Order: sequence, then C-alpha cells, then structure tokens
Amino acid sequence: MITTNIIKVMVVDDEDFDVSRVKNTVNLSSTKIQVENVLSNGRAALEELQRKPDNYDVIILDYQISGGLRGEELIRKIKEMDPFIQIIVITKMETNTTDFEFANNLIKAGAIWYCTKYPGDIEEYIYQPTDFILSIVNACEKKRLEKQKSKSDKRLLQSIESMLESKKIIGESKPIQQLREAIEKYAKSDANILITGGSSTGKELVAWNAHLKSKRRYEKFIPINCGSIPQELVESELLGHEKGSFTRAIATKSGLFEIANNGTIFLDEVSELPLSAQGKLLRVIQE
Repeated sequence: MITTNIIKVMVVDDEDFDVSRVKNTVNLSSTKIQVENVLSNGRAALEELQRKPDNYDVIILDYQISGGLRGEELIRKIKEMDPFIQIIVITKMETNTTDFEFANNLIKAGAIWYCTKYPGDIEEYIYQPTDFILSIVNACEKKRLEKQKSKSDKRLLQSIESMLESKKIIGESKPIQQLREAIEKYAKSDANILITGGSSTGKELVAWNAHLKSKRRYEKFIPINCGSIPQELVESELLGHEKGSFTRAIATKSGLFEIANNGTIFLDEVSELPLSAQGKLLRVIQE
C-alpha cells in the first residue's frame, strides 16, 4: 500500500537552475510530494539531518555537488546517520545506460536510483517527470517497509532473547562451560549436529539453544519424538506424500522436513525409527 502522507524531500544541489527544475517536476505532484528544504552542500545536509532527524523521507542529491563531501562518500555518511532515508542521485555526467559499475557504486553506497539531468525538457523539468515522481513515491514506500521490517525484527529479537533466557543452560562446571562453547561454535554453521546423552539429560534444551543462536532463529523449530510415530506413517510424517500415493492419502501432505525448511528440525530418539526409515532419513540429511 502506498503511503498517503506528504512525502518530505530535501534537495541538495548548488545550481539554482537545476533546483528550479527539480521543484517544477515535484510540483506536478504537489499533493503527494513537498520540497521541505534546499541545501547547497553535503555538510549542510548532514547538519540538517542531525538537527531534524526523521524529518525527511527522500533526499535528491546532485552527484557532482561543490565542496569536499560529495558522491558516494556523502551517500554513505547520510545512510550512517539515517539508514532508512532514501537517496535519489541526479547527475550531469554522460553515463551510458549499461555503465553498471557507476550504478553499482551508487547502490552499494546506499542510493536507491539515479538519473541524468538532461534527457527531458531541459528548460523546465528534471529527467522524465513521470519517472522521476514515481521514483520518489517508490523510495518513500521503501523507507516505510524498511522501518516496518526493522520494528518487526526488533520484536522478534526481544522474543528470541526471552526464549533464550527461559531455556538457559545453567551451571558453571567445566563440562557445562564446554557445552555452551560448543553450542556457540556449531550454531554458526549449517552442519548437521548429533546430540548424544541419556534420557532426560537435556538434549532438546541443547537443540533449542543451538537453534536460537543460529541464523535460523527467526524460522521454525520442529521437535519430533521419533519413537511416537507409528511405523507405517514414518515416511509420510517426515517426508510428506502426494494425494493418492497410497490408500489413505486423500490429500497432499507436507512432511516435517518441508515444514521445518530454513529452520531447525530436532529428531529426538532417532535410533527408535525402523532401520529402513533410518536409511532413507540418512539420505535426506546427506542431500
């Protein structure tokens, strides 16, 4: 959904003629977009952002602005101050549309889009007005989505930290310390982990900690008691089945491996699976 609020724009350009053209272009959509401020150099732009954080949605930046702070360096400093603000670059440089190196450098620095100043009506507008306005609207929407995602990620992280606290492995003995170090180490990898130990020694607790400390922590953790799955349903439960593949398969069913995809699957008491199922399970894990 495109935001209905006024999009607040900062223009950073030291040429009055080009500033006027930017304003003329933006004014074609004055009910949605408003030029809040015009600044003539990069340092003034950074000072303005420091004085008024969260006051701007989009910065329209002249790539060859006067002063020592310009180009990719200025873009990076702006993004350091406000990672959500979106930057559109305008330039007089005669860049070929296949000059991917120039475009990639801008994107790596933090810009969302760039255009040259002179392919349209050079007396009145910057670039093609409809494309330019659409790029501003899209940039603002990108800012909104990035802020929304950041808030969601923070809530998820708080939830994960709370779960880690509730599943904390307690104890200060040397074996416990070594266990915690091993969890930290192996959680960073994509390797399959074999957790051994007697009944009720906390194997699932170890698996939970490995999951919550891994890059998969935002995805599902699926624990399975392999001993509780009826022998005739082992393959169906773990690997799923298609509709009609056997008598009772009245619908397609996703297996637990598919459900846990990109997350963690914990196979508790895996040795209790039938040997035939263990062989197929090994193949799945290997692949």
